[in-house]
Amino acid sequence: MAEEWTAEGELFEGCNCILLCPCHVSFRQPATNAHCDAIWALTIGSGRYGIVDLAGLNVAVFVHCPGPTMADADWTAVMYVDERSTPEQEAALRMIFSGDAGGPWQILSQFYRDGKYLAVTRTPLDITIDERTKTVNAPDRLFMEVQAIRGADQEGVATLTNLRNVIHGDEHVLAHSDIKVSDEGMTWDYQAKHGLYSTFKWSGS
Repeated sequence: MAEEWTAEGELFEGCNCILLCPCHVSFRQPATNAHCDAIWALTIGSGRYGIVDLAGLNVAVFVHCPGPTMADADWTAVMYVDERSTPEQEAALRMIFSGDAGGPWQILSQFYRDGKYLAVTRTPLDITIDERTKTVNAPDRLFMEVQAIRGADQEGVATLTNLRNVIHGDEHVLAHSDIKVSDEGMTWDYQAKHGLYSTFKWSGS
């Protein structure tokens, strides 16, 4: 049975679309290349699933969307769980990111093939959060780096606001991404494509 839960932290993404990814604006917009290969990575700053503390844990999800729009569904989805998680923490993360515990991932999971991940894998999952650069590395499986785009004032970053998105926060920082995947029959290697990041705040039960 699902528990009440909350999670807050930093989320970043990259895909094979040019910036700005049409699918990020709306799942009903055609992807740049008629399909979308995408990664979401996040680190939880604070959060609990029932009595289970989730602070400090990392998660990555990558998907292949055959297109031509993400709304067409049938996504092949894979989840990576931080190998530092305890059995209780891993079970909580599986509940949240499968959508079984409600919240934003319940909405996304409806687009997965058969409503499920192709695989859920424990792996070393190193995430680095710098002021304008975010990276995730699952050795020999997945890598992503996003670098923020400088704003018009040449000091701040370029941002996107007032756009509905179920997993991102209210302000999205635009970025370029480099992404690589080699796992579960999928192999990607894209440079200087769409990227962005935000802070998130989720809950469900």
